[in-house]
Amino acid sequence: MASTIIDTKPLQFLNSAEQTELLNVVDELRAEGLSDFTSLPQLIVCGDQSSGKSSVLQAISGLVFPSKDNLCTRFATEVILRRAATKGLSVSIMPGQDRSAVDRERLLDFRYAIQNTEDFAALFDKAKEVMGLTDHSSAFSKDILRVEISGPSQPQLTLVDLPGLIHSESKSLTTQDVELVTELVKSYMKNPRSIILAVITAKNDFSNQIILKRARELDPKGFRTLGIITKPDTLIQGSVSETSFLSLARNEEFEFTHGWHVVKNQDTAKGEFNPANRDSEEDEWFADSNFKALPSISRGVSRLRDRLSKMLFNQIREQLPGLMADIEKEKTDCRAKLEELGQSRLTLEEQREYLLDISEGFEKLCTDAINGPYNDPFFGDGVAAEGYEKRLRAVVRNMQIEFAETIRTDGEQWKILEEGPSEDERCRTRAQAIEEILSLVKRSRCKELPGLPNPMLVAEVFREYSKPWEELARQHIDKVWNASRVLLERVVDHLTEPDLGDLLFRFLLDPLMDEFLRNAQTKLVELNAVRGKAPVTTNHYFRDTVTKLRRDRDVASMTLKLRQLFDRSPHGLTSGNIPDIILSAYPNVEPDMDRAAAEDVFDYMTAFYKVAMKLFIDNIPTLVTEVMLLAPISRMFCPKVVYKMKPEMIAQIASESEEKKLKREELSRKLKTLESGWGICRRHVVRMKAAGANTRLENGTPKSSDSKVTAPTNHEIAKPEVPASYQAAKLEEEE
Repeated sequence: MASTIIDTKPLQFLNSAEQTELLNVVDELRAEGLSDFTSLPQLIVCGDQSSGKSSVLQAISGLVFPSKDNLCTRFATEVILRRAATKGLSVSIMPGQDRSAVDRERLLDFRYAIQNTEDFAALFDKAKEVMGLTDHSSAFSKDILRVEISGPSQPQLTLVDLPGLIHSESKSLTTQDVELVTELVKSYMKNPRSIILAVITAKNDFSNQIILKRARELDPKGFRTLGIITKPDTLIQGSVSETSFLSLARNEEFEFTHGWHVVKNQDTAKGEFNPANRDSEEDEWFADSNFKALPSISRGVSRLRDRLSKMLFNQIREQLPGLMADIEKEKTDCRAKLEELGQSRLTLEEQREYLLDISEGFEKLCTDAINGPYNDPFFGDGVAAEGYEKRLRAVVRNMQIEFAETIRTDGEQWKILEEGPSEDERCRTRAQAIEEILSLVKRSRCKELPGLPNPMLVAEVFREYSKPWEELARQHIDKVWNASRVLLERVVDHLTEPDLGDLLFRFLLDPLMDEFLRNAQTKLVELNAVRGKAPVTTNHYFRDTVTKLRRDRDVASMTLKLRQLFDRSPHGLTSGNIPDIILSAYPNVEPDMDRAAAEDVFDYMTAFYKVAMKLFIDNIPTLVTEVMLLAPISRMFCPKVVYKMKPEMIAQIASESEEKKLKREELSRKLKTLESGWGICRRHVVRMKAAGANTRLENGTPKSSDSKVTAPTNHEIAKPEVPASYQAAKLEEEE
């Protein structure tokens, strides 16, 4: 009749009273899920193909693993035993990293009910089927079968059965299979907290068995490795081969710090595994064999359990400081990654609060950038280009000075030369300008008296003469707008993470900046429209300029006449020349009244241009760039704006992507687990100090008087560096 419960009583030998304290620590750590983030102590059974690994694990655990002489274990099996208030058993498959999304989902959904030992044995065939391990598929899988057994009397351990190492490819095994198994086994063996049970079979020469080479590579000093010899009953008594294996068992051929152990597995070919008779049958065989010469501690599975118990205890104790260091490092990395993700923004309140925090910094930095001072570290070094572009007031002020100079030098549609013609199409003499205006006078006659100009003609000439102003002003506005946009990018980059910055620009800042630019352009059109109307000014500078222009012309004319008068009088002027001198002081009277009007138009336009140019140079900065572009910047994203934001816009800007949400949840769970695990370790340190548990337990190996198998001394075992937190916890208890 089939057994109704899986026998795990042999495992209770691994939980003696002296190890209870540390095993409980590991128990708690596993219960907190810490094994997902750092390595915890476990027993792994490694060996070549058909070396008897599964039988050894079966003898230790009481669980019926598949054990045949042909290819049996085709994937890693983790048997997780956990202490819990109620009994339970669950089975799952962890997909390999190379699995597709569809396969991963299918394997993660795998479940299998186990009621008795037959069900447990059949589980492996079912798992192979689900993993696709058929005769026409890969011989091995990177998937992991996990069997979790819980109950109030269960120990807290992980037992791992690994595929046997393969020497070379064959008809049924490819080179890829060999490499896959090698990497899988090495990944478990290199875990510094794994206890390696290096199993070799007495049926083959031990020098040809790969596991010994792998053990030496991954555990060079043998601190974590115990060699196990299986199937000694296959050796002929008194043979050279038996002598060789006896020498190996005495640690004379291939030395491990923990030595070797010999076990005789049950011959499953003669019947199914019977845990009740297994140990007694083994003792009877050893009593009649040459292996009875070995110390009793080095033979038999019952003594093996005892040795493993002490090895596991020492491993936990030695690894605890390193484990705390690993936890601390993981905590630091986890916090750093959470900081990179920024403040949590799952709810509307969190999102609004997040935007409020950013808006406060945004308003302050923008205000300082526009008004000064530049004391915040954000502004950096003004000498550097990056620091200078953040100082918006300095940038804009320099642009305004440049704009004023550009209007003064390039604001005229044409340039008036006193003499010359010029090759420059924009240059012309005053006479040429008068001729063009004369044509306009004749075509723009109204009811004005002869010789008087039409006031609208002054506006028409001025509008043509100042035509470049609009384009130069538009270029200046674009420069100020671009400089403002650069500042916003620097501020947002400084205050937010990239993805949120992009959303902030997309839904808020860019639409507002586009609106500011349209407002500035509209204002420019308004200012430019004034140029098309009749000239209006109350600035006395206009009349002064007209007077000066005419006076300069009159002085020039008078100077010319006097010079001519002096040239005609080589013997000097006399009183008779007084009438000529008086006549030279009078300006010439232009007989052509239209030309006289044209000259007046030119003088009025020139004077008005100078007055209007100064006003225009001031109006563009004060009424356009300052009011329309700079003034609203600090208010475009301030706390007041955030308070008035609709929930939809807040969600658009501040909500996290699904990827980031999942990442934050994963990191938060991990950090919580790590902090809980560190607390468990710390409490153990305090308890251990309080109890005075400062002595080191001897390793479970024979004494030197019994055998040459030696146990590691205190100075031989590598001591992991004790983290500051571990020392601090002990110091705290001492105080």
